[in-house]
Amino acid sequence: MEDTSTDMDLPRVLITSLQNEKAKEIANNMGAKYLSQQADIEHHLLDIDNKYYTAQILLCTTKNLSIDPTNYEAMIFYYELETEDALHLVEEQVLPLLAQSEAEILLLVCNSIPNTAVREKVIEWCALRKFELIELEHSDPQDIMDLEEDQSKYGIDRIIEALETHMWPNINLKDSRKTTIQEPEPEVNEVGDQLENVRINNAQDISERLQMESVLDGIMNNEGADFGELFSHLRAMKEHAASMPSNQRRVAAEQLVTAFWKAIGGDPSEVDDID
Repeated sequence: MEDTSTDMDLPRVLITSLQNEKAKEIANNMGAKYLSQQADIEHHLLDIDNKYYTAQILLCTTKNLSIDPTNYEAMIFYYELETEDALHLVEEQVLPLLAQSEAEILLLVCNSIPNTAVREKVIEWCALRKFELIELEHSDPQDIMDLEEDQSKYGIDRIIEALETHMWPNINLKDSRKTTIQEPEPEVNEVGDQLENVRINNAQDISERLQMESVLDGIMNNEGADFGELFSHLRAMKEHAASMPSNQRRVAAEQLVTAFWKAIGGDPSEVDDID
């Protein structure tokens, strides 16, 4: 029998659903590998391997909402949200867990919400509690077209992308010099322009922007940030900056340019006079 004791020490993500096998199905669709089962919790190993870093995390799937939620860095709740009563059930079952948890990533996942009025209430609920709403399918083809036009991911791909925005404690950054060979990074001044000129995407949930908020703060306060680390979070920084007033957005852009410049060995004084 394979020894999984080391895997059990990995950062954990909770995936819950009252539907039989639904949490396990989500983990499988994310590409996670089944490891073991302890009581009513199944453990699945997920390898994150993107352009900028690698990491391994443990996806813990269960129907049991009476578990201890304190050891999870991300929590994913699946519900069918076709009626307001379903949202009341979410509030009744999920809020007690949140009171005990310090998870930084909170995702409310459903198949789809065809009722516009219900969807608006769910989005509002998520925004107030710093959740991101993720629909696995979209009943309106126009929604899919809008997402694809904006190059925004949805469904399982968005769940994975949301997890990739987190700074996992076992993250292994890739050599940024190698990534520049495969695809040129943007010029430092272009990064500042992107951040300063970004506009809010109306098709994007308010809850997503709220979840991104901590990413920029953490990166900007890291004096020793690596170029690859900074660039891997550029999209999250842009999302956060979109909610700022224009004057604050300009300050954030200047700070970001300075951070990028320092990460490639530049003297901060050389970018003090950004226009």
